[in-house]
Amino acid sequence: MFLSASLPSFTAVLLGLLSPKSLAFTAGHYSKLRTPSTSAPAAVGIFHFGNSAHSRILSWAHINPSCDDSEEFSAPKLSGNEHAHSRRSMLHTASMSFAGTVSSGPLAALLRSLGDEPEAGGCKSRANRNVANAMGLVRFPCPPGTLMNTYHLIRAGESGYEANDVLITNPLFLTNREDALTDLGIIQVEEACNEMMSKGINPSVVKYSLAAKCIDTVNIMATNMMIGRNRIVPEFTFMDQRQAGLWDGKPLSTTEPAMFALDATEAGKEGRDGRPPANEDGTANETLYDQVVRLRQLMSILETQYSGDEIVLVFPDGGSPALLSCLIAGIPLNKCHALNFAPGEIRFNVNMENSLKLLDEKISSPEYNDAVTMGNEQLVALRTAPVEEEEKKFVDPSPSATAETVAIKPIKQSELAKALASDGQKEIPGSPDFFSFGALGAAGS
Repeated sequence: MFLSASLPSFTAVLLGLLSPKSLAFTAGHYSKLRTPSTSAPAAVGIFHFGNSAHSRILSWAHINPSCDDSEEFSAPKLSGNEHAHSRRSMLHTASMSFAGTVSSGPLAALLRSLGDEPEAGGCKSRANRNVANAMGLVRFPCPPGTLMNTYHLIRAGESGYEANDVLITNPLFLTNREDALTDLGIIQVEEACNEMMSKGINPSVVKYSLAAKCIDTVNIMATNMMIGRNRIVPEFTFMDQRQAGLWDGKPLSTTEPAMFALDATEAGKEGRDGRPPANEDGTANETLYDQVVRLRQLMSILETQYSGDEIVLVFPDGGSPALLSCLIAGIPLNKCHALNFAPGEIRFNVNMENSLKLLDEKISSPEYNDAVTMGNEQLVALRTAPVEEEEKKFVDPSPSATAETVAIKPIKQSELAKALASDGQKEIPGSPDFFSFGALGAAGS
């Protein structure tokens, strides 16, 4: 396109990258622009060149055709004594306008329509084709071709808490070495590594939770599979397991089936119900949907940061990868525990098709149905147990120590105050004086 600025007075219409349209402008007067209905929007730049060597853009109209067969638009009246701006200002405005033409004009529409099938006319279908399909927040479910990466999910091997039948869900305690892998857990992870190598899988990214057993798991993977440390990426929050509230610290063998039954009967398809009782020690009482929020953030980050990679996700429990599998496949979340992972279990290329196929096998398995049946009984027992008689089990999971259970009856502050008052004491013997030493002195004494 060539526009000469040497003419004393000239009005031009920039018709770059436009679909064929009937355009008629009369310089110095209002004119009508008639556009037949088409899926490609029109972008019209109106240039006015005055007597000087400089020029400026008066207006830029971006015309979106409506559903009518045709529509009329008015061009502004152009006067002959417009003040001329600098050449730099003109070039800047022209470049911005031309960029708008390329990004939103028929060229962009043509590129978008290459993969589109013909549709019936109408505003709705036209608007749907113009919606940007940008990467960002992942929306579940994920049909085939939606995810940009290949995901392999693995549960960490058996930990010390699990070996001693203790359910620990508070992330603060999962970083302790009491939650490290046992000898059996190490063997389970090594078998998973051998399975990956036999399939020729060499992950480009290994994302893991900060639980101690997950750290041990990725260390074994790095050694056995020769994975560089630059490919091992920690996740600080979004891979945390669901927290059990007041049921945290109870026997794993009975409490976990109770949570299976709670979700199967009360969670609903979206997992918004079925919340365990609240706790006072900082352990959250979460529903499945609370964990869905974290998993959506996890997948959105991975899909934005990586493309075409093989990613291994190392979870601390069996419910989190099962829940993610259901989200990808669009399975109702109250069925997620049918896909629960065993310690050290790995599943390859988790997608919609594979997860749906696995659900058909697992949902009718005797193991899952027996767990839900026993869980219903345990759920009633947990809910009917008086709060005053609640006991917490503290177990030393080290191999040399014997599993010894200590029952501690909680003492209310009012009862403690009465006991001290009966003995003529105002504070607990041996406790530091906070007001004499200050906070740091009391903590250090």
